[in-house]
Amino acid sequence: MATTTDPDTGPSTDADANAGDPTAEFRKNQSWLFDTTAGTYLRKIVVGFVSTVSLLYLLFPLYWMVVTALKSTQEIQQIPPTVFPENPSLEGFRLVIESSLETGGYAGVVENVFGVTISSAINVDVIGIILNSLKVSIGAGVIAVVLGTIASYVLSRREFRGKNALMSVLLASLMFPGTAIMVPEWELINTLDLYDTHLSLILIYGAMTSPFVVWLMKGFFDEFPDSIIEASRIDQCSSVETFWYVIVPMARNSLIASFIFAFLLAWNELVFALTLLDNQNYTVPPGLLTFVQGFNTQWNVVAAASIIVSLPVLLGLAYIQRYFVQGLTGGAIKG
Repeated sequence: MATTTDPDTGPSTDADANAGDPTAEFRKNQSWLFDTTAGTYLRKIVVGFVSTVSLLYLLFPLYWMVVTALKSTQEIQQIPPTVFPENPSLEGFRLVIESSLETGGYAGVVENVFGVTISSAINVDVIGIILNSLKVSIGAGVIAVVLGTIASYVLSRREFRGKNALMSVLLASLMFPGTAIMVPEWELINTLDLYDTHLSLILIYGAMTSPFVVWLMKGFFDEFPDSIIEASRIDQCSSVETFWYVIVPMARNSLIASFIFAFLLAWNELVFALTLLDNQNYTVPPGLLTFVQGFNTQWNVVAAASIIVSLPVLLGLAYIQRYFVQGLTGGAIKG
């Protein structure tokens, strides 16, 4: 360490000279941010701040939906809006349930059993649109997983001319917006006499998500141990038996992840459902849109209906989320 002598104060060191310089430690140690206590605290503060802001940004819409569902119509129209409900009310949920019971034809049953008269000015069957969405989403997910898994296994385990070009076409198909093929899809559905049927949406959604399933499952099959396939052949298993009884059970997590992706796309899709279905067969997105009535919209009812239709998906995903995470990383297995 260098030492200097001052005629008035006597000898001094570089540490004494830099004692009042807050940047001295950083200039001396370029990895100050990672190798010092102060740098560690700074990193934690920055990461914590960014994480908190990101979390608030993501969760605030959900919070606002719940708060809106608990407000009365008068409180929703207040300016400035209230962050917390002043007088929490379940009016929105009551209106949604009454609308579902009356539109679904259950009002008479409720009146006979419970002696409660059901009358609603809203003509939307929330239970019905949930069942419609479940039917369409499950059907699309099954089609996408079945077709995508078979195609990905062939693309992974077989060599043929045009294989790379086919994979490129499948990848490029994911980049096109669905609305770009709306007109030909409309003509095809009309030609097949499938307008206003859930089967039309099942076929369209299944076709739209199959390329993603192919790419996801191909990553799993590419890393699948050859020794397991060879062992099944030694046991006199055919290619079909090896695929069905050996590979498919081991690909369970990836299959579940693929199904969830296809299910969520079909559950949330609006444009095709709004174009190809009439009111009685609406799924969740266009069904919720019927609650919006310009300046007369009851936003607490819209928020309450949104919460109700989200519950089946949230409960299902909460149960199988671990399979989803494991399935997305399924291509990382090693033989």
